[in-house]
Amino acid sequence: MLANFEKRNYEGRERVWTGRYRNLHNLPHWHLESELIYIEQGTITVSNNHQKYRLVSGDAVFLGSGEVHYIKSEEDSVVEMALFDSAIIQDLLGRYQLRQAKLAHPYDISECLEGIRRELEERRPFFELQCCESIASLMIRIFRGEVLTEKTGAGEGSSISHYKRLLDEIENKYSYITFSDAAAFMGLSEPYFSKFFRKISGMTFSQYLNSVKLKHAVELLQDQKSDLSITEISARCGFDTIRHFNRVFKNMTGMSPRQLPLNYVLDDRPIRTIQDAFNPTLQNSELL
Repeated sequence: MLANFEKRNYEGRERVWTGRYRNLHNLPHWHLESELIYIEQGTITVSNNHQKYRLVSGDAVFLGSGEVHYIKSEEDSVVEMALFDSAIIQDLLGRYQLRQAKLAHPYDISECLEGIRRELEERRPFFELQCCESIASLMIRIFRGEVLTEKTGAGEGSSISHYKRLLDEIENKYSYITFSDAAAFMGLSEPYFSKFFRKISGMTFSQYLNSVKLKHAVELLQDQKSDLSITEISARCGFDTIRHFNRVFKNMTGMSPRQLPLNYVLDDRPIRTIQDAFNPTLQNSELL
């Protein structure tokens, strides 16, 4: 399922993770941690909720807990990032938020992240506390230097929160849910919902729904205990005709349903449920 929940596993009690990537691309996702992204070289696009930012060397963005986002990098771009427990800066986040994700000023972010990365590698006594102190100090400087707004408390009533619930609705009703049903679930007009869904997910509602249907079709095709025919599987998964099913199947797997090997593994990272922990980073991204 799209906009997956990412749960990062830490090695110990540390509450901060840092990394550098070349050519970073990831799927729409969200996580409980806050995230700071710094562009070391090249150009990347960060989509955060409703807003897209084109960032170049020296730019940075801050993404709060629960915000749906994805990253697309141009060739040979390098980014540094830190994910950290939002509770570290709860006194800041509890009341305020940045007016926009893109930071207006430099804050020695690269140097700070390098120091944290060194602490995590060397793991000297009290390194966990030092990492938390470093990220807290950096974020205080950022919140002092940027334009802030008070939180409105929209929370669960926000369109992003509704969007996350819609993904569960699609997973539960994939065989018969329609575009109109989804728009009504969101409480949006159909034209606006179409634009909203594509902007936040990077694909159309139809493309996404077909991905969910296909995931379940592959599971049925590989179930050796099932005696369902391909036509029956197509109908059970909500495809209106066997021709439509075959076309979608071929486009997404490169083969027909009859050619599917028993050991075939569908790359379903775009279509896992929100409850699953997953890694949203695509395979052509290189962790430095």
